[in-house]
Amino acid sequence: MKNENLPALRYVLSAGRTGTVFLERLMNRQFAGTVTAAHEPAETRYQMMLGNLRNDWGLGGGLLKWLFERARTARVDEAGGVYVEINPFLCAITDLLPQQGRPLRVVHVVRDPASWARSIATFKASDRYRAVIDWLPFARPYPSPRPAGWRACSDYERALWRWNWCNQRIHNLRAQTTSFALVRYEDLFSQDEAVRAVAFQAISDCLDLPGLLEAGPADLNNKENPYAWVGQPGDRQAAGRICGVLARQCGYDY
Repeated sequence: MKNENLPALRYVLSAGRTGTVFLERLMNRQFAGTVTAAHEPAETRYQMMLGNLRNDWGLGGGLLKWLFERARTARVDEAGGVYVEINPFLCAITDLLPQQGRPLRVVHVVRDPASWARSIATFKASDRYRAVIDWLPFARPYPSPRPAGWRACSDYERALWRWNWCNQRIHNLRAQTTSFALVRYEDLFSQDEAVRAVAFQAISDCLDLPGLLEAGPADLNNKENPYAWVGQPGDRQAAGRICGVLARQCGYDY
């Protein structure tokens, strides 16, 4: 039974490359003093790696659970107000997010798999880790167990499988939450003000923020971590084959 007297656990989750740094800075700027939004707290990188180890090899699950719950409880309780964790690293350990007695509020930000896979395959990681990310064991979440034919997949196809796995794990949290909202990346950054307003209203309501989160045209011109690519936006046929069922549930035309 959830105890509404305990601070809620509030998360914005995604597979990455969905404007999460933008949301963190927007929340901290708009609700300074009342909301603390944290993007990928430092300890969650090694928690993600432990999660990938646990998922693949079945090792370290008890240690991971203890480390995660200890760190998360301390962060929420010490925030002194509304604490929102915005964290794509948590895809591999979504099962650890529900905690007995605490309300759980989750915003799931999703992006069209064809363009997402092209973006993540090009961007790979932040500047600090981009040169070494391919060589660090368990540094990126991948489906566990791997799908049939994994070794023969291109980087783009592997990214699509990663999209499917990460977003399905987040989607599966819905039944365990106090409040859950699915928000599309394309709507957050839409040039249509009405579409954008609906997306930000959903975030504000789901997280029970102290006001309406808003973004105007000037905000939209300041995306964080932009990374351009050359060529086609993505292979929609491959995206439909690998991600089509979940993509349609998320409102994409596949």
